[in-house]
Amino acid sequence: MASLSVSEITFLTFQAVVQVVLICSSGYWASKVGLLGENGQKVLSRLNVDLFTPCLIFTKLASSLSVKKLIQIIVIPIFYAVTTLVSFVCSKVACRVFRFNGPESGFVTAMSVFGNSNSLPVSLTVALAYTLPNLSWDDIEDDTPDKIASRGILYLLIFQQLGQMLRWSWGYNKLLRKRSPEELEHSDFDKAGDEEQRSLMDVVTSTISNGMYAATDNYVIDDDDNDNDTKTNYLHTVVSESPCSSSSVSNKTQVETISILNKSFTLKEKLVYYTGVFTGFMNPPLYAMLLAVFVASTPPIRDELYENNGFVQNTLGSAVRQLGSISIPLILVVLGSNLNPSSNVAPPSRNYGKMIFASLLCRMILPSLILLPLIAICVKYLGVSVLGDPVFLIVSFILTVSPPAIQLSQICQLNELYEMEMAGVLFWGYVILTLPSTILIVVGSLKVLEWSQ
Repeated sequence: MASLSVSEITFLTFQAVVQVVLICSSGYWASKVGLLGENGQKVLSRLNVDLFTPCLIFTKLASSLSVKKLIQIIVIPIFYAVTTLVSFVCSKVACRVFRFNGPESGFVTAMSVFGNSNSLPVSLTVALAYTLPNLSWDDIEDDTPDKIASRGILYLLIFQQLGQMLRWSWGYNKLLRKRSPEELEHSDFDKAGDEEQRSLMDVVTSTISNGMYAATDNYVIDDDDNDNDTKTNYLHTVVSESPCSSSSVSNKTQVETISILNKSFTLKEKLVYYTGVFTGFMNPPLYAMLLAVFVASTPPIRDELYENNGFVQNTLGSAVRQLGSISIPLILVVLGSNLNPSSNVAPPSRNYGKMIFASLLCRMILPSLILLPLIAICVKYLGVSVLGDPVFLIVSFILTVSPPAIQLSQICQLNELYEMEMAGVLFWGYVILTLPSTILIVVGSLKVLEWSQ
C-alpha cells in the first residue's frame, strides 16, 4: 500500500463529506420551504426502506457475495455487542454525573447506544470507496471500488439489522416510551438506574411479544371451533398487554404464553405462530440480502444478471441497479429534512443543553476513547481475516463515532417525547461534529492499517 500524507487523506475525506452535506442541505431546504413536511418524510422513508434500499443491497451484494464471505463476518455481531455495552456504560456514568431523572436518562441512553448505521455511514462508505486509493484487500482478486463498496454495505447491513431489533424493542418500548407530564417533571433520580437495568433485561421478552403480535395479527381460525377461539382470545389478551400497546408484559405472563403454545396448540397452529414470528422479524432489506445470497451462490443466475450482457442483465439487472442508485441520495434528502424540526412540538425541557451535551459525549466521544484503541489492537494481533479488510476498518471507525440514529427522531415523534432535544442532537451531531470527526477517524483508520501491516 502506497502511503498517503495526512493532508491528502484529509482533503479526499473532506470532499466525500462535503458531497454528503450538500445533498443533505437540499433536504433541509425542501423542509424549510414546506416542500417536504412530516408526512412526506415518512412516505419517502418508507419508500426507501421498502423499495430503493433493498434494490441497492441486492445490486451490491449479489454480484460479489459468497458463502465464504458470510462466514468471515461473524466478528460483526461481536463488535456490535461490545460497542453497545461500552456506550451503555458511558451513558450510565454521564446520567449519574448530570443527575438526570428517569425519562432524561432513557433519552441519553438511547442517543448513546443507537448510532447511525444506515444513512450517513452508508453514504460515507460508498463515497470513500470511490474516493480513497489503496482500499483494495489482498484476499480479493482484482479488487475494485465496486467490490469495496459492496463489502462495506454488507458490514453495515448486518450491524444495522442488529441495531434495528434493539432499537424497536428496548428503545421504543422502554428508553423512549411515551411519558406523562408528571414523569417528565418529577421522576426520581435514584430510580432511574434501576429502571434502565430492568428495561435492558426485558429486551428479549419484548422482542418475543413483538413477534407474537405479528403472528396473531395474521391468525385465521374457523369461527365454529370454540376451543381454538379461546386460545386465540387468550393470545390477543396477552398481546394487548404487550409493549406494542402501552405497557410491559411480565416475565410470568410471557412464560405462561409460551407454555400454552407448547402444550395446547396443534403442530399446524405452532407452525403458523412461528412463521408469524419470523416474518415479523424480517424486513425488505433482510429479504434482499437473503435473495442476494441465493443469487451469488447460483452462478448461472448471477451470470445472467451481471456477466453475460444479455437480455436479463440489460432489463431486470439494469432496472434494479437504477432503483438502487436512488437510495443513497434519497436517504440524505430525508436526513437533511429531519434537521428542520416541526413547529408543533413541546418546548425544551429544563435540562435541554445538558441532555444534548451528554448524548453527544456518550455517543461520539467517550466510547471512541475505549473502542478505537481496542479495534486497532485487534487488527494488529488477531488472525481474523476480515479485520485485514481496509474498508472494514473504516466502517468500524465510522460506526464508533457516528451520530445518533435518525430513526430515533421518528420514535420521539411517535411518543411525543423530547422532540426539541432530538432536533438539537441531530443539528450538533450531523451539522457540527460530522465533518471533523469523519476526517479524524478516516485518517486514524488508514494510519492504523499501515501500522498493522
